[in-house]
Amino acid sequence: MVGMDRFGEERALALNHGWKHTYEPHSCRHCNWIVLDEAELKAGEGLRGHQLSSLSNVYLADSISDALLARDEGWCPLFGYLLGELLDSGLSPDILDLDGSQIVYGSLTDRGLKLSHKLADNGGIPLANILKVILPSGKPSESLDCDPGSPEAFQLSRDWISTCLSSHPHCRLPSTSSGSDAFTPTRLLQVSEHSVRLVESSRVGDQAQTWCTLSYVWGGDQPVKTTKETLAAHYDGIPFDALPKTIQDAMRVCRGLAIPYLWIDALCIIQGDEQDLRSELGKMPEIYQHATVTISAAWSTKADDGFLYRRGYWYQFCPPIKLQVLGRTRQGSMSDAEVVGEVEEEEEMKKRVETTTMEGYAYETRVWESDPINSRAWTYQEYALSQRVLLYRSTLLEWNCRTVSDSYGLLEPSTLAGKADHQPDLLDPDPFFVLSSFRSWSDIVMEYSSRHLSFASDKLRALSAIAQVYHRETGKEYLAGVWREDLPLALCCSPSWSWTSIDDAAFMYPAADEKKIQVLRPALSVKILKAAVTLTYAGGEFDSVASGCLDIEGAMREVTASLAGNGSGGAAHHRQALSPNRGR
Repeated sequence: MVGMDRFGEERALALNHGWKHTYEPHSCRHCNWIVLDEAELKAGEGLRGHQLSSLSNVYLADSISDALLARDEGWCPLFGYLLGELLDSGLSPDILDLDGSQIVYGSLTDRGLKLSHKLADNGGIPLANILKVILPSGKPSESLDCDPGSPEAFQLSRDWISTCLSSHPHCRLPSTSSGSDAFTPTRLLQVSEHSVRLVESSRVGDQAQTWCTLSYVWGGDQPVKTTKETLAAHYDGIPFDALPKTIQDAMRVCRGLAIPYLWIDALCIIQGDEQDLRSELGKMPEIYQHATVTISAAWSTKADDGFLYRRGYWYQFCPPIKLQVLGRTRQGSMSDAEVVGEVEEEEEMKKRVETTTMEGYAYETRVWESDPINSRAWTYQEYALSQRVLLYRSTLLEWNCRTVSDSYGLLEPSTLAGKADHQPDLLDPDPFFVLSSFRSWSDIVMEYSSRHLSFASDKLRALSAIAQVYHRETGKEYLAGVWREDLPLALCCSPSWSWTSIDDAAFMYPAADEKKIQVLRPALSVKILKAAVTLTYAGGEFDSVASGCLDIEGAMREVTASLAGNGSGGAAHHRQALSPNRGR
């Protein structure tokens, strides 16, 4: 596995945000005295629903002097982080609050440092630095640290996949009469315990109908790839140690999931062979849609980074703090006949409660960076077409299918990748996933065009798989990034008739958005006389085109265009007078 120390340092330097890393949470004599009450941390209620005091204090220090001593001489990061802003600002804070959402607010009085469920709502005192508190629930999604290459992680991943395949109808593709249900890629990597070799799926049989795909950032030319010259050798075997670390880790995942086949573009497509590339581009939708799962090396910036390493703890200012949590469990049951009166009931409850001490953690809310894989154009369709994805992110392993999201490592709602944000309608008679119903073409264009390509000539090619699926589902005619049936409203996106003509993020009005149609009602009087593209090769209507033309007829008028922020603080203006005649 890639060492987290080396990789972590490289990523921290690249981010340039002062991130730090540790494998162990902080613990010292100053914060060892802190004991949090589990019942008070959960929704502000005690046993049997009795409301706790709104000022339930937790001991932190005997005095201000002790708190400052812990911060300055003992350098306990808990005190340093919580007290830093308030004390350094010269304010006179009065209390440290903790609300039902488990968020710690820093304040101080001469009585000592405290925690309570009452929010600091005193307008004269701003909130200090915030630490969240997590209780020892045992849930994988509430673990601050994870090792995605561990046996536990592989077992969890197998469970996610098994549950999705057996009980998620929305994650299945509709059956077709074309025989695509039995689709297999042309070539696959056969990954065994001790060897890797390229195989032709047609020679393997039904075993090749279960495979993983890898989605990753190349980060430059690949040191090992299949070409006409290496094809025969790769059929015999590929030296594992010669492969980039990301590809090695993908093969380890296949072994951990007990899936013997893996599809990787650099090795399963003959590089430099345009004819083979065109053939495989036509199969790209099925390769990702029918894969058992897509392995996404989301946080890796190049093929040699790898992604199977223990994540540890990331922080900017305060490392995770180990705290004691007092838990209470009521033993046995109690009927109303066993006690008489409220006082006797309370006494009986105390006798039946068993007290235990557990470990909890206070941690700094992370400043999340977008995964590097989200900046690359080619990886957009790989994620969008996959039914199930394992995302190996900066601090966790995330599971994402069309129905649910989960994680091994702390997963907060704001960090979700978003594949499951369209929940299936339980009353829908056709619950299978349909891309065109899930996402509008305008949304696809806007998100895809904001990503980067190494070669501008790949702009249509890197979206061709999604375009093929959209065409099959809607029956629309594809014209270099737009659909004939969406004209003329699809013209409201760029200086030219196709958004692919500009090397920048595009904005496109949703063709099915009635509000936009009302605003653009005059555009509906425009007549489309001719719309056509010249293909670079026969059957390549979804790939790059040689040229295109559009003839339209409609009224023309004078337009003033204003471009805000021309570098001098003002606006640049452009005016062109157009005759109110037919224009082409």
